[in-house]
Amino acid sequence: MTPLIAPSSLTKAVEAMEATIGQGDWDAAAKFFTADVSYRVGHRDPVRGVDGIKSYMEWQTQHVRWDGHTLHMMFSRDDVAIFEVSSHFTRLNDGAQLRVPCTDIYRFRDGLIADWRVYSDTAAFAI
Repeated sequence: MTPLIAPSSLTKAVEAMEATIGQGDWDAAAKFFTADVSYRVGHRDPVRGVDGIKSYMEWQTQHVRWDGHTLHMMFSRDDVAIFEVSSHFTRLNDGAQLRVPCTDIYRFRDGLIADWRVYSDTAAFAI
């Protein structure tokens, strides 16, 4: 089966945002989000705003190093962009290589990401 890879202005905005966050440029990253953006990863409570996203990312980088991902699906419809990936991580406390199936759903409002939900199991991060 051929994967659904359909770039759009929304998916390109998500990719640009991820690259900016990956460089640690939080001031520049703010331009991709609404002021009240909600971010939720797996079972964790949602956080709000760019500072909330940054706080979660800082927690995550204490436990794992993100080594990239394998893209399986990417498309958008209306004001929603969806990515399905296998994320690659190295757990810092023991060097274990983790492959985490992950689906990210980005809901946009006025051209900015207003809601970012990450459907994945991150329990292995802090073992």
